[in-house]
Amino acid sequence: MTPTGTTAAPAAVPAGRPGSPAAGAADHESADRPETVGDGGSVWSTLRNRLRRWSFWLVLLVLLCGVVALELLRGPAADRADLSPGNAAPNGAKAVAEVLRQQGVQVVATGSLQETRDQLHAAGGTLLIHDPDSYLSAEQLEPLKAQAGRIVLLEPGFEALRALAPGVRAAGVIPADGGNLPAECRQPGPTTAGEITRGGFSYRGGSDMCFAVDTAAGDAAPYVLSDDGATVVLGAGHVLSNEAIVQAGNAALALNTLDATDRLVWYRAGPQDVPVADAPVNPMSLLPEWVLPVSLWLMAVGVVAMFWRGRRLGPLVSEPLPVLVRSAETIEGRARLYQNAKAVNHAADNLRAATMTRLAAQLRLPAGASSADVVNAVARNSGRTRAELERLLRHEEPGTEARLVAWAQELQQLEKEVTHR
Repeated sequence: MTPTGTTAAPAAVPAGRPGSPAAGAADHESADRPETVGDGGSVWSTLRNRLRRWSFWLVLLVLLCGVVALELLRGPAADRADLSPGNAAPNGAKAVAEVLRQQGVQVVATGSLQETRDQLHAAGGTLLIHDPDSYLSAEQLEPLKAQAGRIVLLEPGFEALRALAPGVRAAGVIPADGGNLPAECRQPGPTTAGEITRGGFSYRGGSDMCFAVDTAAGDAAPYVLSDDGATVVLGAGHVLSNEAIVQAGNAALALNTLDATDRLVWYRAGPQDVPVADAPVNPMSLLPEWVLPVSLWLMAVGVVAMFWRGRRLGPLVSEPLPVLVRSAETIEGRARLYQNAKAVNHAADNLRAATMTRLAAQLRLPAGASSADVVNAVARNSGRTRAELERLLRHEEPGTEARLVAWAQELQQLEKEVTHR
C-alpha cells in the first residue's frame, strides 16, 4: 500500500532478468555474435585422432629416415672386386698388397686410366693392369708402355696383348685339377717360387715361358715374358688371391713379380674407361647390308597385299531420314546370322521362348507363370496329351536345320489350334 497522493516508483528490474530492456539488448547483441561450437574433445584427443589417421605415412617416414641413417653410418661400401688390393675377402688380393707395403713397396691402387697416367707421370714404377672385362682398347694401352718401368698384365685379353706384349698369344684355360706346375724356366722369380697351383689362363710366345703345360697346340704357360722383357703376362691370377696365396709357391711368385721396383701402381680398369665416341653412331651402320633392301621389299609386299585383300567400299548413297526398316527385315537378318553361325540350339531356344510367351498371353496366364504352367494350360485348351506337349514345348532339341524347320512348323500349328479353339 502507498500513501494517498503519492506516486509509486516503478520497481527496479535486474538487468539480467528476462523481459527487462537490458536483457533484450543483451539477447540482441548475443544473437549478432557468431556461435562458437567445439568438437567436444580436448587438444590431446584431437592430436591422437590425427596421429591415428596419418600413422601409416608417419611409420613409412620413420623407416625411410632409419634406412638413410644406417647408410650414412655404415660409410662407403666394402671393396668386393676380384683381385683388388683393398679386398680382404678370399677373392681379393689385400694380403699381397699388405706384404709388399711391409717390404717397403709403395702400393697405389687406381681406378681410372687418367689417374693411372698421373701416378706414373709423377713417380713411375711398376704397373699392374687388371682388365678382366676388356674395357680398354689397344690405343689406350700403348702410351702406358713408355710411362711404366715394368708392366705386369694380369689375365690380359686380346687388346692388352696386342698393345703391350705383341709376341704373346692366348692359349686357353688351365684346368684347376691336377698337381702343381713346376717353374722349369730361367726367370729368377718363378725359379724361386719353385711351383704354383694349377688354374687360370695360359699363353704362348714371348722370350720365356714358366710353369708350362702341354696342350693340343703345343706348350703354353701361365707366366710368359714378352720379347723385349719389359712385360710379364701373368695368367695365373689366383696366385695373388687371399685364398690361394699360402699354397705351394704362390706367395713367392707374387712377391718376386710385383716388387721389382719400390713403387707399384695397381690399376683395375672399369666402365668409366670406355672411350666415348665424338659423334653419335648411326644405328643403320650397325646393321647388315641386306637389312635395308629386305625391309623395303617387305613393305612393298605388304602394300600390294593390302590392295589385294582389302575390301573396297562403294560410292556413298544418300537416303532421306528417318529410315523405316520393316520388322520382317530384322527377323530375316537375325535368322541369316543364326544360319551362318550354325546356331541351331540358340535359334531353338528363341523359338521356344517366343512360343511360350505368346501361348501364355493367349491363355491369360499371369506374368510369373512357369513353363509347366503353360503346358498345363495348353493341355486343358487343346486336344493334345500332356506328354506330347511336354516333348514339343519343353524337351524338343532339334539337332539339324531340317529338324528345326519341322519343329517350328509344329509350334505354329499348335498356336493355331489354341487360338481358334
